[in-house]
Amino acid sequence: MKPWSACGVLAAVAVALVTAPPAVAHHAIQAEYEMSQTKGFTGVMTRFAMINPHCRWFFEETKPDGTKVAWEMSGAGPGALRAAGLVRIFQIGKPYDVTFAPAKNGANVGRVRTMKAPDGKIITLFHEDPTDPLNN
Repeated sequence: MKPWSACGVLAAVAVALVTAPPAVAHHAIQAEYEMSQTKGFTGVMTRFAMINPHCRWFFEETKPDGTKVAWEMSGAGPGALRAAGLVRIFQIGKPYDVTFAPAKNGANVGRVRTMKAPDGKIITLFHEDPTDPLNN
């Protein structure tokens, strides 16, 4: 490679590194969600996605005036749900009462805490204190 070619390549790489947008990564749920708050809604589950690094549940809430609100809830990873036997219990098209920690940016997303299934069973998906899984 000619010296001027190597310099050109290095200059291009340097420019790319300096001008590239920063990578967005999260390192703690506290960075994305207001973990000290709990909100809730009742909505019909429209989709359940087991996508690393977090499972996602999608809901449509119908407000009293008939307007629809789309929600996206995040939870543990697929491996944790598989280990807990929670993979096949979610029913698309059924209503769930959902409690969650809201997103810090105000978007209709949250970190799911519990879901009350159509059969009345409470599914706890986040524990405030991991040494007290029943949140007593």
